[in-house]
Amino acid sequence: MEYWQAALFGLIQGLTEFLPVSSSGHLRVVEHFAGLLEPQTGFDVALHMGTLVAILLFFWRDVADLAAAPIRAARGLAAGQGWQAVSGDAGMRGLGLLFLASVPTGIIGYTLGPWLETRSMSLLFVGCAFLLNSFILFSSRWVTLNAGGPRLNTGFFGVRWPDALVVGIVQGLAVTRGVSRSGSTISAALVMGMDRDTAGRFSFLLSLPAVGGAALLSLAGEATSGASVSLLPTLLGASVAFVSGLVALFWLMRMVRAGRLHRFGWYTLFLGMGLVLWHFQGEALLSALGG
Repeated sequence: MEYWQAALFGLIQGLTEFLPVSSSGHLRVVEHFAGLLEPQTGFDVALHMGTLVAILLFFWRDVADLAAAPIRAARGLAAGQGWQAVSGDAGMRGLGLLFLASVPTGIIGYTLGPWLETRSMSLLFVGCAFLLNSFILFSSRWVTLNAGGPRLNTGFFGVRWPDALVVGIVQGLAVTRGVSRSGSTISAALVMGMDRDTAGRFSFLLSLPAVGGAALLSLAGEATSGASVSLLPTLLGASVAFVSGLVALFWLMRMVRAGRLHRFGWYTLFLGMGLVLWHFQGEALLSALGG
């Protein structure tokens, strides 16, 4: 792999993994029009690791609090606080919510993932998925307009168990190329009543097992195929994915907190319309120009 290709894939991964425009959908478009094969094997793992580290760094306080929650709960139980040591800890509640949401994500991804991946070979399917993504993002604007102003930050204690389950189901369905994982899960969280900050935090914390799982699957595929990419392009791609991912996270969380997530919907709307039109007219136009 050339260095510019590694940097390009890292940039696409870093920006579109977090911005609500679908990284997998963009990779399919790049593969079709630029003739660049989508990275598989260890290079794909490195890109996922770059974005994973970006999430861990950006949300390090939340990650540290969640990691320390079981220790706090154990100390509370040892001190005789009873069930309150668990139920009264925001971190323990957060862990429970994230676990609950991850269950339907894993089931849907495992059962429907291969079927959706096969359908995503069609640009028409991807274009329609981009249009669906726009509808999802525009729904977050409807929530903002009907919320009576910015919602109070209630944190994990303001998240109901059914809310987490719905967001997990939506994340599983977002395996569809063209449907953004971050955009759909944040929009679903807002519709279910989470405040903006909690919706964004919950979405990206929920992505940690999903991104890590995707990386492990890619690593397993590499072990089976034996394919690999040289070290320097891999490091370059991962570094670009990390840096661009951090920039995208800062930008997106500002947009979410300001109630402007819907603005990304215009981009995927025109992209989806363009892909649908290309499916029906693009090849005919190329033939006419060639003739």
